Amino acid sequence: MSALTMAQQSFYINGLWNSDLLISSELNSENNFPVSSNVKDWLFSVSYGSEFSGRTNSYLNQISVIKSFGNHLFKAKYSPGFQKEFLFSTGQSIILSDTNSQSLKADYVYKELFGFGYSYNLNEKISFGFNLKFFNQTFTQEVIKPVFSDTNYLVIETEKDDIDLWKADLGMSYKFSENFLVSLASLNLLTSESNPQYDYNKNFLLNTDRSFSFAVYIKPLQNSAINFIYETDNSFAGSLNQFFRLNNDKIGISITAYHDKFQNPFINSISPSLVYSSKYFDVALSGIKYFEKRKDISSFQKFSDDGIKNLLHNQFSFDRVNLTFNFKLNTKAEQQIKILDAEIKLDIFPALSEEYLDKPIAIAKVVNLTEKLLTVKPAIRINGINKDVIQLGNFQIAAFDTAEIPVYAFIPENIQIDKATLSYAEIYFFTNTEQQEDEIQKPILINSVNSWDGEVKNLRYFIKKDLAFSQSYAKQLLSNYKSQLDTLPNSLADFYKAKIIFNNIIKNLSYVSDPRIKWDFVQYPSETLKLKGGDCDDLSVLFSSLLESIGIETALIDYRSRNDIRHVNVLVNTKLSPQQALLITENDSKYFIRKNESGVDEVWIAVETTSLTDFDTAWSLGSEIFNGEAIDKMGLLNGDVQIIDVY
Repeated sequence: MSALTMAQQSFYINGLWNSDLLISSELNSENNFPVSSNVKDWLFSVSYGSEFSGRTNSYLNQISVIKSFGNHLFKAKYSPGFQKEFLFSTGQSIILSDTNSQSLKADYVYKELFGFGYSYNLNEKISFGFNLKFFNQTFTQEVIKPVFSDTNYLVIETEKDDIDLWKADLGMSYKFSENFLVSLASLNLLTSESNPQYDYNKNFLLNTDRSFSFAVYIKPLQNSAINFIYETDNSFAGSLNQFFRLNNDKIGISITAYHDKFQNPFINSISPSLVYSSKYFDVALSGIKYFEKRKDISSFQKFSDDGIKNLLHNQFSFDRVNLTFNFKLNTKAEQQIKILDAEIKLDIFPALSEEYLDKPIAIAKVVNLTEKLLTVKPAIRINGINKDVIQLGNFQIAAFDTAEIPVYAFIPENIQIDKATLSYAEIYFFTNTEQQEDEIQKPILINSVNSWDGEVKNLRYFIKKDLAFSQSYAKQLLSNYKSQLDTLPNSLADFYKAKIIFNNIIKNLSYVSDPRIKWDFVQYPSETLKLKGGDCDDLSVLFSSLLESIGIETALIDYRSRNDIRHVNVLVNTKLSPQQALLITENDSKYFIRKNESGVDEVWIAVETTSLTDFDTAWSLGSEIFNGEAIDKMGLLNGDVQIIDVY
């Protein structure tokens, strides 16, 4: 829909259409340059008209061409039929030698010869552009001049003024939604006009008073539209459009009404029109009917007093019909998929890279523009994360259907992001022909490598990532206790390894709560040992990672509603059977029975990692918390306590 109205004011020889209802059509292009257009590549338009005055005059209205380059649109037109001629008697006459008299004439011809336009779609909502038009005004008047010689006499001479006029205008449009658009445009914003040679012709120049137009385009129903344009000189036009589908083509009808202060009655005319629109061409038949009875002969005084400001629609215009043909040429692959919008569903947490393979990072709303079932392939490139476009998954969309398609991302495991950054994601859609159809860009937050989303189950990624360091550290530590471990029964090896590791690491650690009181920052095991401290999640990650690295199975206990503060500690699998539990404790409240993958019962013990005294104290405290929250308060049943296996 255009945001620019020609300086000839808001008159459209094919009626006032909402072009969103047309398939790649620019049937309004005779009198405006589109800002937001459905033209995909090339469009050629030819318009022919007939005017019914005393005699029928038929002529070529205009030839125009439009070319689209991405968000850019260019237009050029040649308009030999955009003209108006007025022939009057000046009221003077001369007596010829044969005693006959001859009336003197004045001829005023106004032409718009050609125009150029450019528009740019800044984004899906905002468009702006400009147009430039060239007019010629030729004024010819016969005058009587005396000739002084041996015999004095009078002769008829012709005084001619040839005046060029350039007009330039700006406009913009804003699309609030698919069904509501407004536009603002200048009328005669910039003009450049040559001066008439004869002063008396100044009164007959085209009116170039500056004004503005404001337009509203509303689609209350899918194939219906209401359009209204108001000009600040108190002129307006309104129309109703209705389209009907005919297989893949459309047939449309429209009725437009016009008002301006120079014509009578208040609604001075209506313009009905009929359009047939197909993939390759459009045909429009339209007309204009004036309610005031127009005379073939008008007074020179009226013309001199009122002047004209619109070549095709003025107080001297007559009823007319117009026939317009649009020919569409597409030299590039026709777009099959359009992205209507996309919503980012997840922020980026580099540590949780595996999560994004199963959860969509975005949901895109996509429409199939074709009449066939399409297989589409979403892809994404996140600035600062991916160098290349990553394509994951295939989906199908039915003909002319709209679907919400999940978009998955690939986050490299070893990416290093030191601090949170607001970046952007480029989302692309491809078809099964590997042709990129459309793209959209959305902002996305990339967190640092230590950032965490607060889900205890995702602490396992921090446990796994530093596993090589943890294995080296745990083996080095246990090597100091080789002789002691060699004397133990195999069934007790895991229990005592866990005990030795815990008692050794706590020697140099202290509990440090997160000063931000947020579950959003987790240290890796090497960082916790280096910094010599951390909070419950940091210490749980460290202890679990050290045990997992040497083959001791662990799980995380997520206390979700413990005094309204989330808490986490570690469950350790001793690999002991329930009958062997007496080897480590006679207190059956200090262990918990879980089945392994084979359905065999095994003894697990809870360790409170923030108890940095010794293993036995941490074990007792962990058991006390687990029994109170998970068993006595039935936290495992009501969901307040969850056990999350690291693997």
